[in-house]
Amino acid sequence: MKPTETTSGLPSSADVVVVGGGFAGAAVACFLCRKGLTDVLVLEAESQFGQHASGLNAAMARQVTADPLTNEILSRSLSLLTAAGDDWPDTVDLRPGGSLLLTAKGRGDGLLSAARTAAEKGLDCRVLDREGAMAMVPVLDPRAFDRAVYTASDGVVDIHGLLWRFLKTARKGGARLVTSCRMTGVESRDGRVTAVTTDRGRVTCRVLVNAAGAWGNRLAALVGLDPLAMTPYRRHLVTTPPLEVTDPGWPFVWDTTHDFYFRPEVGGLLLTPGDESPMEPGDTPRDPAVLEILADKLARYCPELSGIPVARYWAGLRTITRDSRFAVGWDGRMEGLFWVAGLGGHGMTASSAVGEFSADRILGNPVNESWKKGLAPNRLC
Repeated sequence: MKPTETTSGLPSSADVVVVGGGFAGAAVACFLCRKGLTDVLVLEAESQFGQHASGLNAAMARQVTADPLTNEILSRSLSLLTAAGDDWPDTVDLRPGGSLLLTAKGRGDGLLSAARTAAEKGLDCRVLDREGAMAMVPVLDPRAFDRAVYTASDGVVDIHGLLWRFLKTARKGGARLVTSCRMTGVESRDGRVTAVTTDRGRVTCRVLVNAAGAWGNRLAALVGLDPLAMTPYRRHLVTTPPLEVTDPGWPFVWDTTHDFYFRPEVGGLLLTPGDESPMEPGDTPRDPAVLEILADKLARYCPELSGIPVARYWAGLRTITRDSRFAVGWDGRMEGLFWVAGLGGHGMTASSAVGEFSADRILGNPVNESWKKGLAPNRLC
């Protein structure tokens, strides 16, 4: 099946209906099928899967944040992504160049602590001084940071290969994949989801998985529920033409104090100015003012990259919860509604572990209790 193809029509019923064909929804469908549930229907509103956030991200797999629970999920996910197995239809390319997270004195204590905890649990992660970081990426300005966290197994992922691994596995396991199908309503009875209605027909179901990304709260409104405390934010990405100053062997660099990052990309760089503007879901317009923001940050904090040319730039949405943790679990207000939302820019990296965890919860299998509690959607009501 090509990305633009659709199945013919809708079934009248499905055990589980997954709304959203990006990383979150595709991963849930994939792991449900891997675990033996075949009656799964994935509904994607656009004409192709992964058209929005899942296809517009920087493809950087990062395993260390300031939150240890999130780090557990990210590391588990990367181990699933790189695991070999005959039951996967495709391997996924991961270019393990590593990551370098910069932090200024007194500003990154949570990140440094989480990095040390991750290292104690076996992750190849260590804290570097300025000299150690600059030995890896000589264009860094030592005045802009104090220490850096280096994680060797982080890298750049083939995002389209990963998305289609999920979708192909789901389809092979029996799931039906439908594009160009927009939700129009959700039916319930006695406090439980019973069916979804779309512009292409009605489907009864036992479980509705809300993996609609930036549209997650709009789907909640169709159920008659108040929104969760999460907001879609616009962020821009910028690429340059080939540059003499860059080295394809660099790790990706994230200045967590001044909030910008860059990584090697086809002889040049891919960068973000770290902009974050609340925005309604939809096609995301570009704002040329972000190029000035990026130029200013480079001039201030990485002057060896000051004045680099821009080849192209685009914008996508990241949906971030009130406490920056994911919302993954059953909705306590409506039986049968399962949230996979608020992945906050970690959707690509987290998708494998989130898909596995979600499938186990939907199937009633044992799960990590700290994940279950920490990701509970109702904390955001």
